Amino acid sequence: MVYRLKKQENAFDTYVLYDQDRLPVKCYPEEEGQEIVFHTDLKPAKFLTKMLVPGFGGAYLFADNEGKGYETDGELLNFNFEAAKSRLHHLKEFAAKVEEEFGFCPAAQKEILAEAQKRLVRKIPEEETLSVLSSLLWAGEELVEFWARNRIAKNGLRKDFMLGCSTKGLTDAGELWKERFGSLFNGVCIPTHWGILEPSKGEKHYEVIDDMIEWAGAQHMNIRLHAVIWFCSLWEKQNWMGELPFSEVRELVRERVEYLMGRYGDKLDYVDFNEPMQSDGLNMTFDEHFSIVMDAYEIVKRHNPDCKIMINFFNEWQELYAIDRVGKMKDYYEMTGLQISEHEWSVSVYQYIDRCLEAGMKIDCLGLQWHDHPYDLFGAYELIKQWSQRYHLPIQITELEVASGMGRPAYVCGTRPNPAPDLYWHEPWSQRIQAEWFEKFMLLSYALPEVEAFCVFGFCDAPTQWGSYVNGKGIAESFKVSACAFTGVLDENEEPKLSYYTLKKLARQLGIQKN
Repeated sequence: MVYRLKKQENAFDTYVLYDQDRLPVKCYPEEEGQEIVFHTDLKPAKFLTKMLVPGFGGAYLFADNEGKGYETDGELLNFNFEAAKSRLHHLKEFAAKVEEEFGFCPAAQKEILAEAQKRLVRKIPEEETLSVLSSLLWAGEELVEFWARNRIAKNGLRKDFMLGCSTKGLTDAGELWKERFGSLFNGVCIPTHWGILEPSKGEKHYEVIDDMIEWAGAQHMNIRLHAVIWFCSLWEKQNWMGELPFSEVRELVRERVEYLMGRYGDKLDYVDFNEPMQSDGLNMTFDEHFSIVMDAYEIVKRHNPDCKIMINFFNEWQELYAIDRVGKMKDYYEMTGLQISEHEWSVSVYQYIDRCLEAGMKIDCLGLQWHDHPYDLFGAYELIKQWSQRYHLPIQITELEVASGMGRPAYVCGTRPNPAPDLYWHEPWSQRIQAEWFEKFMLLSYALPEVEAFCVFGFCDAPTQWGSYVNGKGIAESFKVSACAFTGVLDENEEPKLSYYTLKKLARQLGIQKN
């Protein structure tokens, strides 16, 4: 089969092929002038890209022929027109669900869908196509918010919902920082990054984890250790363990997990295995990486059988599995300082989870990191439903990084923090947009019974990630700042942003309590 897409203006040029179940297929397209050409045996096929839609902002967009997929052989498809038709189809299905659940659907959104239906029965000019697509994206935002608010009003408050945050920054924090953190969150993510806590061979600094766990326990917070397994192309690849042979790495990791669980195991509610084969800083094969994960799983369960296991990952649509990252993302890797490993993304997260389950691992929840903007509300609803329906596991939104400003901050260490993405939500990032994003996406998460946690990743923009032991330690020192700029809910002076007060208000309204 040959599939041809008309090339559109697209921020990352991420045209990706998907199967009927919206699972990515590793098939790199060719560019022929203004056409994107896929040669594949797959049929039917679906397509995704992400782009800025004039009048709306960034969005992940599927063209899926109204859910049926395409089997056309060689016909040129206008991606934007097909994406508009596809989004209309799925919004109509969602609107029917809203009407069935609440007895009515907002008239304004029904009118938008009806108008789009009339305009999309024939080919229309590109400018008109984009206008229709923008109106459909806005209708999706408003329908999802209507559904979420009414679902919460109908079902009442939840007793099991977690509002969490990473404790990066607590080490050098004062009492006001701790009071502001402790008065908002009822869950914590404790960072245990190997290459940071052990910046040189034989040098260990787990005393900072002692402080974090002791403080979180005194606050009666749910505690997740992040990450028991993770091989980052920064902290590990560019550190002392970066050149070790696999056999030595495996033994050292076993020793480290034994140490972590022996020291903290009885205090933990969750541990996570992070970014499997998405980050492969030590250049392991799938089999090698998987063997270490199974080693760690056995150790965790031996020390604390009740400790829950999370598979935590980014890039939830998994398009990075299916694109030529070397050719398409060269600028991104240069900006972030990350390095590509030979076996990285050799399998998708779907394939990794499937193998874990086949091997008998009991996975308790999936962690969706939510770094990869742009997210729109209806697309996010579909995304969460896809992961939930495939695995029937609870979901935690684990690493929310939403910027409150564009550009680079005053304090920069190496390439970090990375500027806010141009693929913004509705408008360029600002304190107001950050606060609105948190409000609407938290309401969606709270309304979905399959989502059990909504976790901010950066509490404060101030560069106080760890103690002074990272000073002069090269790559470890850059961990003093967040990955992305302006993503805290406190600013560089540790003063609350609008988003902090928005989360405070929501936590009160939704009855989110400490354990």
